[in-house]
Amino acid sequence: EIARGKLGENAEATRAALAAGPDVVFQGAFLSGNWGGWSDFLERVETPSALGPFSYEVADTKLKRRADPKHVLQLVLYSDLLAEIQGVVPEFAHVELGDGTRATLRVADYSSYARMARQRLEAFVADPQPTRPVPCADCGLCRWAEHCNSVWHAEDSLFNVANISRGQVKKLEAAGVHTLAALSTLDHPVRGMAENTQTRLVTQARLQQARKTGEPDFELRAPEPGKGFDLLPEPQPGDLFYDIEGDPHYEGGLEYLHGIWFDGAFKAFWAHDHDAEARALSDLLAFFRARISQYPTARIYHYAPYEITALKRLTTKYGIGEAFLDRLLRERRFVDLFAVVRGGLIGSEPNYSIKSMEAFYDRKRDGEVKTAGGSVVAYERWRETQDQQILDEIEDYNRIDCISTEELRDWLVGIRPTGPWPTLAPDAGGKEVEEDANTQALRNMLAGSGLPEARQDMLFN
Repeated sequence: EIARGKLGENAEATRAALAAGPDVVFQGAFLSGNWGGWSDFLERVETPSALGPFSYEVADTKLKRRADPKHVLQLVLYSDLLAEIQGVVPEFAHVELGDGTRATLRVADYSSYARMARQRLEAFVADPQPTRPVPCADCGLCRWAEHCNSVWHAEDSLFNVANISRGQVKKLEAAGVHTLAALSTLDHPVRGMAENTQTRLVTQARLQQARKTGEPDFELRAPEPGKGFDLLPEPQPGDLFYDIEGDPHYEGGLEYLHGIWFDGAFKAFWAHDHDAEARALSDLLAFFRARISQYPTARIYHYAPYEITALKRLTTKYGIGEAFLDRLLRERRFVDLFAVVRGGLIGSEPNYSIKSMEAFYDRKRDGEVKTAGGSVVAYERWRETQDQQILDEIEDYNRIDCISTEELRDWLVGIRPTGPWPTLAPDAGGKEVEEDANTQALRNMLAGSGLPEARQDMLFN
């Protein structure tokens, strides 16, 4: 073991240790030029090198369950630094993973890319070019998110305009429009931008600019068949308001809470493992079936596509209720209010999340959990502590999301232009029976085949 201290001294001690040829060096250190670091393990292999009839390979320990690009870059760096000492590049490098398995990488497969990445970084550090923050899919996870938001706020950036794309920002900047305020008064065409797109963006910017000193405001969009308010049905007895909480960090993912608001009451379906997830799905679909039997014209309201995506995944994963979900979709039982909002109006808020829409119907949130990301963090904390209060806070957050969905529906009904309401599609119960019969016939055929159960399941899927 190299006792960890100053990197330069540790690197000299590592050179001396490797020359002696031990089986394993723990915390071996490297330093060469701009690059250095402490490896977890250097393992002896019987490949001749400048050290003698042996050489070393790098092995690092990581908590993840599979090797990550970051790990590969680190392993290639250590392998290159090790090669300077022993005179040969190690053939392999290893990652000891969190589940006890070992991933072995052939260094030559990755070294060219890793070295090029290092050269790019060195070139940037030697001559840094101006950079600017640009929104991307990782903003919700990034440690620099608050910094970037502060930059966009200070610059009155076009990225503050709700639902604007990078490409649209590029076209506007090429036309000399660099701020939200400038876009709000734009009165000439922008090259490469469709007229209706430009009109929408200018209206969006104008409403957001006025909102800086005023009240929430909105404008209805020009009606388009099959969009916006064409997707909003007339309220019916028995309508349900539905929201899911999921944990993407659980092994294989976990939809741990289905919440339903109905008749002024809240019902929660919890699941803390995959067996319970299957039971919760079965109970939820049974509840939907009973409700629709009691209220044949009822709809199920949600906000954004996640709920439908999750139900499709779960019914397929567990083979529970696939035909019934198909029936609900065929009958147009589900109503995505996000699609109504996006297609029906332009609002003054910085985005179209349900939390932002609450400005229009005066809902104020005061619970401990305030965002979907916060719900995931809280749930991970509960998995460590088993503190019931955390689950109560998550359930309260989900309940308020469901109530807010009803309040949003009622507000949208109140501002909707006059015109015919969309109707349910014809009853698809017969199609459900037919699908279920086909499924059962396939199961019976496979059951009579004499094949092992695992093979039957594979063929069935």
